[in-house]
Amino acid sequence: MEELAKLDILLYGSRKDEYAKEITLLLRGKLPPNWEWVDSSSNSIVAKRLQPYPAYYKEFLSRSPFEKIKTLLRGSRCQRAMIRGELVRQRGFHSPATYCWGKKAGRYFMVTEGLNAVSLSTYIEKNWISPLSERELRAKRDLIEELGKEIGNLHKAGICHGDLRTSNVLVEERGQDIVFHFIDNERSLFFKKIPPRLVVKNLVQVNMIFLPGVSRQDRLRFFHAYSETYGSFNSGEKRALMIRVNKRTMERVARKFARDKGAERGKT
Repeated sequence: MEELAKLDILLYGSRKDEYAKEITLLLRGKLPPNWEWVDSSSNSIVAKRLQPYPAYYKEFLSRSPFEKIKTLLRGSRCQRAMIRGELVRQRGFHSPATYCWGKKAGRYFMVTEGLNAVSLSTYIEKNWISPLSERELRAKRDLIEELGKEIGNLHKAGICHGDLRTSNVLVEERGQDIVFHFIDNERSLFFKKIPPRLVVKNLVQVNMIFLPGVSRQDRLRFFHAYSETYGSFNSGEKRALMIRVNKRTMERVARKFARDKGAERGKT
């Protein structure tokens, strides 16, 4: 630990000694043995430990010139991710546990539990390839309904995930059971009752997946399972919500398409 002090690294958590040497290498941009870099957004650096069991390192990069001010007022993104991930777990849902965390100068990082799980989008691409057998189709429909129920229960518990895209929902197969894990909780919010606009926001985020394996019927099946579990809508409200979510989704798709086309023109 004296070496960490010399390098101006502050490290906390019950398993900090286990990861200290690996963190010093990762902060220098070097991979320790049995680690690999993982694709991530421009706002973070992520690496995965493969052996002897999986774990994830995530460094939170500055997103704007105001990041330091936000950190002083609200705590770092790393702190918020840990605290809100713990709140998600306390309310009965799954999110990877934090092994250790720390900072070096203005750089914040954490090491979290690795799971035998893949993102929902990856799971769909791998398992929902047409044609599906009757057993595979039943499994697909079961997962969609279970996902709808899980998001319904999440909202019923007063949790609005900050970014409920399918890459932030992990799917773990435990025998015949499916377990969902929520990651990137730094912007998640907690209420006695979620405001309707945030219900719409989360449902649009989930709905923003356009893969060959996802049909209109799949979306309807998810929505019905969600609304039955959440239980806060009559039939008219349910229909109005579905129309609103679909409209917002199409608006976001159109904006994304326009941005992508603009980026392509900028390259030529």
